Amino acid sequence: LPSVYAWSPLVGILGFILGSFFIGSSQIWKVVRIAQGADGNCGSADARAATCVEGGACVGGWGFFFGTIVYWIAEDDLAGTVWMAVLAMWIAGSTAFTFGGLSLAYRHFVMGIV
Repeated sequence: LPSVYAWSPLVGILGFILGSFFIGSSQIWKVVRIAQGADGNCGSADARAATCVEGGACVGGWGFFFGTIVYWIAEDDLAGTVWMAVLAMWIAGSTAFTFGGLSLAYRHFVMGIV
């Protein structure tokens, strides 16, 4: 939004970094809770599928968090290796988010868990 950007151009990038941090952190907490087996059955098929859902979002969040920080630091000199590192982290994050989404679809449509 132009009015927000006029206030400070850092709003967008810092919002993205903070959002990615909170996504990654919350998903780590969910994976730990699943691994502790609150229902006493952390090795069940449901727990494994839930770990894939939450773990995918966790890795995705951290991929975007670290990739955006590197992008922000090297914004004026994005050439060669630095650009490839940023792109690799964003692709890894996107792939992980996609894996988490596919795992969620598997839980709902194949396993029948609502």
